[in-house]
This record gives sequence, C-alpha cells and structure tokens, in this order.
Amino acid sequence: MKNAVIQEIENRQKKADVGNFRAGDTVKVHQRIIEGVGDKKKERIQIFEGVVISRHGSGVNEMVSVRKVVDGIGVEKAFPIHTKTVAKIELVKYGKARRARLFYLRDLIGSKITRVKEDLQKNIEAAARKSALRKEQDKAREQAKLAEKAAKKAEAEAPKTEPAADTSAAPSA
Repeated sequence: MKNAVIQEIENRQKKADVGNFRAGDTVKVHQRIIEGVGDKKKERIQIFEGVVISRHGSGVNEMVSVRKVVDGIGVEKAFPIHTKTVAKIELVKYGKARRARLFYLRDLIGSKITRVKEDLQKNIEAAARKSALRKEQDKAREQAKLAEKAAKKAEAEAPKTEPAADTSAAPSA
C-alpha cells in the first residue's frame, strides 16, 4: 500500500492516452531523441515499430518490450510507458497470442520470426472505427471551410463605411 502523497504524485505523472494494447499486437513507439548540447539542442521523433513481446510493471513504472527484425537480426527495446521521452504509442494492428510474454519469438529463425497471428476481427473493427472517425473529421473540416467562405463572402458584400472624423474631441479655436 502506497502513501497517499506518493500515489498523488504518480497519478500526475501518468499519461492518460496510453492505449489498450497487449502482447502480440504490433505498435509504433514514437520516441523523442534530443541531440546536441546548449543552444544547438535539437529534438526529433524516432519511430520504432514492432511486436509487443511483454508489458510489465504498474503505475509510472510500467514498461513495454517491443521486438522487430532488421536485416535478419532481432532488435528489442524496452520503453517506460509513462516517460516524457515516449511521445506516443500507436497501435498498428492487433495480434492473437495465447501468452502474456512472447519470449519464444527470440528463438525463431527465418519466415517464422513473425509467427504471431493477426486478429482479423479486431483489425476489421478498428479499421471501421478509424474510417468512421476520418469521415467525421472530413465532414467537420468541410463545414469549417464552408463557414469560412460564407464569412468572407458576407464581409465582402457588407457596405464599406469609412470612419467619420470625430469633431467633438478637438477643441474649436
């Protein structure tokens, strides 16, 4: 049981939009990389896409391990989920896995490396939700454009009146 003060601090540091993903899902982890020192500091986003092989820990200590294969060599990275260096974690597709920890993927060779099956039903549902969301966003964008055009048209058609010279403020000599 944690102290109430510690619990409050941890809750402030947690991210709200972590996402609902688990072992077997394919994710893109957007990580902030800071290069340079002093005035020449530059920040860029590096994307690491791979299969989630484990998600462990709780609270601000929650971690996710992601594995991908580059030129036949397996690369694994462990990311703390609630850190500021992780900009976002984007779910690419759902996968079917019967285990919570997919460490057996480390031993597979060749075409078997990506042995996690795709959960077609969840992917179809997610694609439908994404499509509906895009349609709503497009419709809202179109309505905003029409409203902007109407405002410009009304502004152009409005009679232009020049401000009258204010004679009451100047004293007459």
